Amino acid sequence: MNITGAIFDFDGTLFDSMHVWKGIRDRYFEYIGLKLTKEDEELFRGVYLRESLILAKEHFSLKESYDELFSKFFEYIEKRYLSEAKPKNDIIEFLERLKKKGVKMGIATATGESALIAVLKKYGMREYFSSIISIYTVDAPKTHSSRVYDAVLEELGTDKETTWVFEDALYAAKTVKNNGYKLVGIYDKSEPCTEELKALSDVYIVNFSELEV
Repeated sequence: MNITGAIFDFDGTLFDSMHVWKGIRDRYFEYIGLKLTKEDEELFRGVYLRESLILAKEHFSLKESYDELFSKFFEYIEKRYLSEAKPKNDIIEFLERLKKKGVKMGIATATGESALIAVLKKYGMREYFSSIISIYTVDAPKTHSSRVYDAVLEELGTDKETTWVFEDALYAAKTVKNNGYKLVGIYDKSEPCTEELKALSDVYIVNFSELEV
């Protein structure tokens, strides 16, 4: 594996944390004191998180600004991460091997940076990453844009040809491959299309101990 840079997804790749996001919108609404009726549930059905916060502010006449609601959401996520999220098997040993080889490492995530940093510090993992960028910082989701990966790559300063992206989600993996990155597909129980992810990946693993650097 010829590698000078590594860009990791967070949820399901570095950390076993996808369960935190199950039903997250309704749990967050309860956290800020909102209880959805059946009519409300229909109103919010199929609405993405960012848009649902805007809709909630208007529908419930909330006094908080959208930015305040969004900031409070990631405060809630941080608490959930700190109590429930755990590093994936063998990941810390793998990061240490990359560090010893001089590989530069970053994180491209769909979660706010502050929540990630808190849980990384808890497990002594913050030191491995010189760049942590979320889709909210670059204002582009992983579904159809490589902007968050490109931003991390720029901060790492490594060659794209020798910078590998580590992803567990098929939708993000497709974006990675469509934009010319080398892909390590990571097994996570939350991804139902494991065979398709495996076929798309340059390398596919279940545990990080399988990788030779």
